Amino acid sequence: MRRSIPLPVPAALAAVLALAATAGCGGPGTGERAAGAAKPAAGPATSSAPAPVKVPPLSQEEARGVVKDVTLKVEADNFDAGYWKGVTEGPLLEQQLAVVETAKKYGTDREPRPADSPATDPAVHTWTTGKDDGSDRWILGAHEVQGYTVGDAGKEAVLRWSLFHQQKAGAPWLAALVARAPEPTDLPQVAVGPDGRAVTGGDTAELAADPAKVCGQYGDYMYTDAGAGGVKWSQDAVKRKAASAAQLERMRTSLGKGAKVDFGVDVNRGSHGPVWRTTDGGALVACTAVSKVYTEMGPGRSTTFSSSGWAGTTDIPWASYTQRIMGLTVLKVSAGAAGEVSVAAESNLPYSFDGTKYTG
Repeated sequence: MRRSIPLPVPAALAAVLALAATAGCGGPGTGERAAGAAKPAAGPATSSAPAPVKVPPLSQEEARGVVKDVTLKVEADNFDAGYWKGVTEGPLLEQQLAVVETAKKYGTDREPRPADSPATDPAVHTWTTGKDDGSDRWILGAHEVQGYTVGDAGKEAVLRWSLFHQQKAGAPWLAALVARAPEPTDLPQVAVGPDGRAVTGGDTAELAADPAKVCGQYGDYMYTDAGAGGVKWSQDAVKRKAASAAQLERMRTSLGKGAKVDFGVDVNRGSHGPVWRTTDGGALVACTAVSKVYTEMGPGRSTTFSSSGWAGTTDIPWASYTQRIMGLTVLKVSAGAAGEVSVAAESNLPYSFDGTKYTG
């Protein structure tokens, strides 16, 4: 169900999207030592709680198997909320549930996908986290997939970065985020420790930006007039912001006088998943935001879509409509206070649509 759509919010909207936290409590006498002499407990002796089962790091083969298996599930054209709750979490689950709600309003019919398929590299690259106790772990995957833009007649091979999460050993793996790298060769440069697991977290004081704040700063910079926010943004990020503003202005111009176009955004100021440390001392941080474009055609006017990221919305005269897009971005935060922050990968997915039909 991965479809990208060309809209004037943020800069990459016309880009191709790859097809895709115990506290104990006690009663009286449970302090450091209860008053009075201790008495032996009645009944048979009981053993202490067993030590956690040691879980070894995921092998490359295991991790690649997870990426391939869950990716196939995420590609399903499915409009059942229960299905998506079983294969996704976090941003992707939120996005898919919004798409399902839109389909309830307008139907599930889609325009045909492009028939031609590009040759793709079957290689799957993975980096994994985890602890010996079997607590939650993550996979950052990167592999080539077939990508296309809504309204485009062809496909191309693109590199998709994906995040997968397992809450505990033995639990199902769920897809949490996808983002397209600028080039098919742009693999994540993730640092790996002696045990084969990816290096995450650590001391972030000397990074170009605080990973706990950089998502909100990026959202403010890209979608508002708040300015750089004390962050040195890369030239690519500067160009993305400028291109987004220009695209929105072109949209207003093309609709002509009488039409109204309003833009807004809801930025998730926290990151998603771990802070992945890179081989050069930097970090990768996953961010999300939901942007909104409201369009009103004006008296006596309407527009139709020949293609759309939302099922059931094409070939209908719309007097006004609101399109919401989820932006999923992986930021590269450089090492050193004087370093810059750039966009390592980014995708924009259809979120929700709400329109008023033209009745003449």
